[in-house]
Amino acid sequence: MDIDGVKKAIQAYFDTGYASDSAGMAEVFHDAAHLYTHDKDGALTDWTSGFFVNLIGSTSQGKDGPGYPRYNEILSIDFIGEKTAVARVKVRVADTLFTDILCFMLLDGKWQIISKVFAGVPAE
Repeated sequence: MDIDGVKKAIQAYFDTGYASDSAGMAEVFHDAAHLYTHDKDGALTDWTSGFFVNLIGSTSQGKDGPGYPRYNEILSIDFIGEKTAVARVKVRVADTLFTDILCFMLLDGKWQIISKVFAGVPAE
């Protein structure tokens, strides 16, 4: 199992997210990926990877970065086969601590996120 390859993709996810690097984030997500969460009323929200990448790129940052403490943690990585893995991670974005379930597939020699389910709570 290529745990180092998955960890490298997760680190790219962390780094590009913190830097609001939409081009880098587009490399981490497969073009056909979808992201799922609940809206404020509890209904399903379904974003395309393109929508999410554009959202990341629209986040304005000062010259010193986003101005909030960085927090990233890999909670678990499980393989479902040689070319499929699921990771559970935590990442802070502004005043929210998100738990993300990231599904990866090894496609054309590169680990990419094919789906993400996430929920957030206020960061302490």
